[in-house]
Amino acid sequence: MSFFEELSELERDNIPFAIVTIINAEGRSARHSGRMAVTKTGSFGTIGGGEMEDIAKREARAAIEEGRGKKLRLETDGGGKVDLFVDVAIKDRSLIIIGKGHVGIAIERIFKSLSWHVILLERNAGKEDIPFSEINRNTAVVIAGSADSTLSRYFLKTDAFYIGILSSRRDKSIMKDRRIYAPIGLDIGGESPEEVAISVSAEILSVFYKRSQVSLRKWNEKLVLVRGAGDLATAVIVRLKKAGYSVIATEIKHPTVIRRTVSLAEAMYEEKATVEGVTAVHTDDVSEVLNLIDEGFVPILDDPDLTILSSITPKVLVDATIAKRNLGTRRDMADLVIALGPGFEAKVDADVVIETKRGHTLGRIIRDGKAIENTGIPGLIGGYSSERVIRSPAKGIFKGQRKIGDIVGKGDVIATVNGKNVLATIDGKLRGLLHDDLPVPEGFKIADIDPRGEDADHLSISDKARCISGSVLEVIDNFISS
Repeated sequence: MSFFEELSELERDNIPFAIVTIINAEGRSARHSGRMAVTKTGSFGTIGGGEMEDIAKREARAAIEEGRGKKLRLETDGGGKVDLFVDVAIKDRSLIIIGKGHVGIAIERIFKSLSWHVILLERNAGKEDIPFSEINRNTAVVIAGSADSTLSRYFLKTDAFYIGILSSRRDKSIMKDRRIYAPIGLDIGGESPEEVAISVSAEILSVFYKRSQVSLRKWNEKLVLVRGAGDLATAVIVRLKKAGYSVIATEIKHPTVIRRTVSLAEAMYEEKATVEGVTAVHTDDVSEVLNLIDEGFVPILDDPDLTILSSITPKVLVDATIAKRNLGTRRDMADLVIALGPGFEAKVDADVVIETKRGHTLGRIIRDGKAIENTGIPGLIGGYSSERVIRSPAKGIFKGQRKIGDIVGKGDVIATVNGKNVLATIDGKLRGLLHDDLPVPEGFKIADIDPRGEDADHLSISDKARCISGSVLEVIDNFISS
């Protein structure tokens, strides 16, 4: 049978499965195309074999259990790298309803229209009438019968993800279980059986898809898109996230940030990155964005051109690329557009510009005019300015020889570019270092040494970045509350 014929059999037999597809490959040893279907007990098709395929199978089965797809970046046996997308097809979603009243029948009608497997039982159904063997992690239960407490205890012993009790009589001892929902349904104000059924159905689906149950309009009021995820952008993201905003970040595929320990842009390489308790997760699937936000993460996408704006409309956009020039941000991209640093003019490119140059005016909120032009001279730290920033001595591929946080002495080899040694220019702590294997032009910024040595903090957001992020939060809070 062909690949798709075998998939059709899985669908016909109501077997959940995941499809693993190669979406990008790097290196000679990496297979550049291929797909594989994975079930809980087997698989067919291939993405190249070896340990990588075994890992992909385990991840696909985990995705089936979780009920959602994911993106993977794995290494082949020969050292190549492969990006995979795992797409989950859940076919065993089921709903058990105890109670053939008007509400139960209305709920049954809704879920059958959604292709769920629905079992509708009488109000007086007992333990012997319930198909417990069919209950799994994709099963919801609605109890409208008089024996709610007794039946609830039996259902609590299963893997059902939702147990709703429609009756007003409830045993308080079972209410501590997070799967128990009582009173049942979302507050939509309806009273008819059909309206109650809609309320209950919406709650079940929101729990199944792990959504917040918050109005999309209200959710959008607190949505901020941050362009860039380097150290200054990360400070903005962390400040906004901790202030209760929903944040999405965009980056380029291979960011060239050097302060990687305090940059959420590192998620573009490692899939996840955490700075001061805020975690960014790399995804290429726009449909995953809302789920990631609901789970408490900051979605970060490879989207330098902001194509996400065709799918999601943020209330606020912050350009934090610190590119010293405008890379295409427009004032009409959101209700409020904020830009950091030079290259922007308030009331022209953005509504507000934030000063990023160290000194007395750092963090100044500019509502008319521009930030101070870039001088190309780094700020003074510990008596050093340009000396603490290290640039590539040649064009080529960067390879780090030391790691961020190392104490280095002047003249120590900290990296190579095409085999040419890059030397520390001063004594201190290596605070920033470019990611390995990136191509760089001559003169490109590749490292940063903090002359304060052991006293330098390379793991937390800098004072400069905190100041800038505070100004951004002030502008947004005033805008939202006005």
